[in-house]
Amino acid sequence: MPTVVGIAFPWGRFHATPWGRHVNEAAVEWPPSPWRLLRGLYATWQARAPHLDEPVVHSLLQALAQPPAFQLPDHLEATTRHYLPDEKYGTDRVIDAFVVTARNAELFMRWDVDLTGEQRSALSTMLDALPFLGRAESVCEARLIDDVDLDGPWVHPSDGDGDGGVRVLTPNSPLQVNELCIRTQDMRKKGLLVPPGARWVTYPNPASFHETSTRHVRVAVQPNAVRWALSTTAQPGVRSAVVMADVLRNAAMSRYGAKNAGSTSSLLAGKDAEGRPLKSHGHAHYLVFDEDGDGLLDHAVVWARGGFDDKTLRALLDVRRLDGHQHLRDFRPATLGLEAVGDLQTVAPFLCRASRVWESHTPFAASRHGRKNEAVESFLQREVIAELRYRGIEAEVQATEVLPSRDGLSYRRHRIREHLQDARSAVGIRITFEEPIVGPLALGALSHFSLGLFKPVDE
Repeated sequence: MPTVVGIAFPWGRFHATPWGRHVNEAAVEWPPSPWRLLRGLYATWQARAPHLDEPVVHSLLQALAQPPAFQLPDHLEATTRHYLPDEKYGTDRVIDAFVVTARNAELFMRWDVDLTGEQRSALSTMLDALPFLGRAESVCEARLIDDVDLDGPWVHPSDGDGDGGVRVLTPNSPLQVNELCIRTQDMRKKGLLVPPGARWVTYPNPASFHETSTRHVRVAVQPNAVRWALSTTAQPGVRSAVVMADVLRNAAMSRYGAKNAGSTSSLLAGKDAEGRPLKSHGHAHYLVFDEDGDGLLDHAVVWARGGFDDKTLRALLDVRRLDGHQHLRDFRPATLGLEAVGDLQTVAPFLCRASRVWESHTPFAASRHGRKNEAVESFLQREVIAELRYRGIEAEVQATEVLPSRDGLSYRRHRIREHLQDARSAVGIRITFEEPIVGPLALGALSHFSLGLFKPVDE
């Protein structure tokens, strides 16, 4: 019976630098190499399961020295940068590259070897005790399993490098168990890039794993929101929400065009092929907001009520920076760190919590002018109700109040390509409904660019 091992990463990340590469190359070892796994099993045996019989463990490791077949879960590669103080050079930059998977999604490795009962028992014990794979932050849960579909989409070593092939470090066979113990510093002293007792085996590129290994993909609904964290040298204030949202739209459309031969997405642009604005507000909203309440923008979300198709989603996932408008006083270049993809209520609960009372996070700009001698609150309530109905929200509005503390004049109320005289009149308001409603709530002019964004208030 074949031997199949399942490995999951509860934190959703796998950190490991490939052998022979520097950490600042931002390379990540994926799939995890059999050489790394066997070293981990050996260390676990020595430190956590010394009661296991030595001949049984040695024969087990010898049996697993051949290249396995893989099934990989859906994954993305990502990096973070860390700047550390250094007495000699001032600051050291370290790039941390890692693979992101769904939490507890499993990858599978299969060896076509039939282990004895003692060997299977020893392997199960070591896998249960294996604390991490790769670097110490790659906490893992490993197990020996019997219920994997052996006729599924297994990926085997390929002949030659091919196009986009990936090299995976595998033990030589027969294996010399003591060679698993070599330390990195010992390799450096000897000028070696490949550990003695190991060899490179080429597998298809992980992209092809992604295309074939769909058995673990369970998508209940089409994603309708993508969320990023904003990282800048000086965080922009919430008054700059419109300009940051406008640049985010430009970046998303640019990435879509680059990936699709210069074509345009009406969902991202908010316009049809003839350039006419789309109706009913089903196209993308670019929402940049302050989640922690310190007055500085810290997160961005692109949300479309009907969800994103694959091309649009791939373009959004490729957006990494907001820049190119340094001449604007209220704009700040920013790096975007992808945080979540999915349904908006899960991705950005800050905007969606059920509440009867909603207050302006950014001022509300009415799309029309009030009637002569009409009270301000009456006009605003009429406009709010019209905006709600236009978006298919039938909730009954109990009251609309002006918030004097929300000075609309201090907020940007026009887009980049508009002039200052085109700025809309805007005012902070509080809306009270008869019954609680669930967000998001973005109303009025420029509501697709973070103006007129409301946040729920705890009563």
